[in-house]
Amino acid sequence: MRSDRRRESPWARLVIGLSVLGAGVIFWLDQIDRIDAHDYLRWWPVAAISVGVGHLLDRRYAAAAIWAAVGTFFLFPVIGYEAPDVWIIIAVWPLLISAAGVTLIVQALRPRPWSPTAGSGFRAVAVMAGNVRHIVMPTPGGEAVAVMGGCEIDISRSALLGNEMVIDVLTVWGGIDIRIPRGWQLVNQVLPILGGLDDKTDDAAADAPRVIVRGSAIMAGVEVRNTREANG
Repeated sequence: MRSDRRRESPWARLVIGLSVLGAGVIFWLDQIDRIDAHDYLRWWPVAAISVGVGHLLDRRYAAAAIWAAVGTFFLFPVIGYEAPDVWIIIAVWPLLISAAGVTLIVQALRPRPWSPTAGSGFRAVAVMAGNVRHIVMPTPGGEAVAVMGGCEIDISRSALLGNEMVIDVLTVWGGIDIRIPRGWQLVNQVLPILGGLDDKTDDAAADAPRVIVRGSAIMAGVEVRNTREANG
């Protein structure tokens, strides 16, 4: 199954294993005076970038970005270039906050097929905390916002109004976990900014009920899985 392949994905572990094996061989050859370990170990940033690539193949976008950024930063002096000014990098972080603000504005102005105030949708907000919602009423969708916190949305016992459900998400340095019934089709419309959506659902028929997840994941993650996986 597609979800099992993603959960079993070995790329990051494979790269880490090869890096540890290589370091061991280098130290052993240094001990028997075949090589100078320093000449090789100074290239450790390449291993960090490789781990980032492994996480990218596993669709763990936040981890991939962090590993790649660290490796690239320390690789510059090794290849003869001056490392970027760390304060310039730090100064970029406020742009991520601005991106979160823009996302909130866009989501506020975007037409919605649901309205929590009218009782036709749901809303879950977690700021430096957690929020668990089990949706059992028929609904056209809802909204989940997680800032340095986590939201868990379970729609496995909910019914659709029509043939699709729309869930707006925004997570910044947090996570959102959405559980949907088996046989439903996920449509990913999440904009990843040093983050991403991890689809752990099984394959569904082309005419199956759809769950549209849209919004942004900023240095954070959204995970969608089937009910069986969440309980198993």
